[in-house]
Amino acid sequence: MASSIYSLVPYQPFKAIYLIASFAFIAVRAPIWFLYFLPRAFRQHPSYTLRQAFMVTLAKVLTDIGYYIRYHPAWSLSPGAEKERFERIAPSKRDIYRGVLSGPEIKPVEIGATWYPTLYDPGDVKRKTVILHFHGGAYIFGDGRKKDLGYGASLLTSHTDAWVFGVTYRLASTSGGRFPAALQDAVTAYQSLLDRGIPASSIVVSGDSAGGNLTIAFLRYVTEHLDILPKPRAALLWCAWVNPQRSMHPHSCSGNRNYGTDILVDSFVEWGIRAHAPPPVDPADPYVSPRDHPFKCEGIPLWVQFGELEILADDVVKFAEGMRSIEGNEVELHEDEGTPHDIFLLGNIIGFEEKADRMAAAMGKWLKAKV
Repeated sequence: MASSIYSLVPYQPFKAIYLIASFAFIAVRAPIWFLYFLPRAFRQHPSYTLRQAFMVTLAKVLTDIGYYIRYHPAWSLSPGAEKERFERIAPSKRDIYRGVLSGPEIKPVEIGATWYPTLYDPGDVKRKTVILHFHGGAYIFGDGRKKDLGYGASLLTSHTDAWVFGVTYRLASTSGGRFPAALQDAVTAYQSLLDRGIPASSIVVSGDSAGGNLTIAFLRYVTEHLDILPKPRAALLWCAWVNPQRSMHPHSCSGNRNYGTDILVDSFVEWGIRAHAPPPVDPADPYVSPRDHPFKCEGIPLWVQFGELEILADDVVKFAEGMRSIEGNEVELHEDEGTPHDIFLLGNIIGFEEKADRMAAAMGKWLKAKV
């Protein structure tokens, strides 16, 4: 009965009623959460500040609300607030969409991307590297624009001498956005950088959460098609979602040892994988769930970061160990103590700015030695 009622929530007037009730619930519970978390002993983790404990709880509630109303962010190619920093990118005319990217249903389309910190200037003598970044959001939320990626992009530009090119790839929550749409878009964005004369040796690919999953899929595709695409200089993985197939199970988050300290919830990740890899896509495909499918990535150093207190921690470690087991691969595994999932994307919102800055500084030091 309850499930049938919730199935009506995405539709009006039930959506409005649900939202009013949900925010009324938050208004009532917020002071209680605040008082409850005043004693450090009652917080999710002893290291959490009052703000962090409160915001981790609020993030879970808001994510659940997004699931029940089936929130679909608008996917737009208009310049918007980014103005000249936003670029529209047409699919490449070269034969670069092969194999897993050549299916009859999902075709390459025009996409967009935003430059940080300013519009790209090839004459800039300071910034010689381009970080091609894919945002997180379980393939159903997010964008490469400032409202979503602005904080993460600022971490990258503050700790590296690099431009950031944040890709607005297709979301699985929109029509035609299921796998391999995002991977096609990643290849399109990479080729566009090559076409403008930026050498592959100056490009670093990067992604957080689902964007980390996309980055891994991109690296797999490149290493399987070296005859058409050159290797990027390095790759940065931030809290990468390396085992989405597990998220199809009802308690993939709530049954995890780090559920209490993290922001992820069952409904959100299950929605993400079912949208990204619906039938006939196999969620166990190495391109979708790479944790147990290491591959040779020689010549592309990997920075693999995760939070000690996040649900994905064990999966990320297992993925990194698998990649390290292959001769020629170079993997730097970086654990951030006392942090939940994806402070790269949300650190400024949930109160982990200081730890996010230290994390980015460590990455910057590592990357400087590679480029």
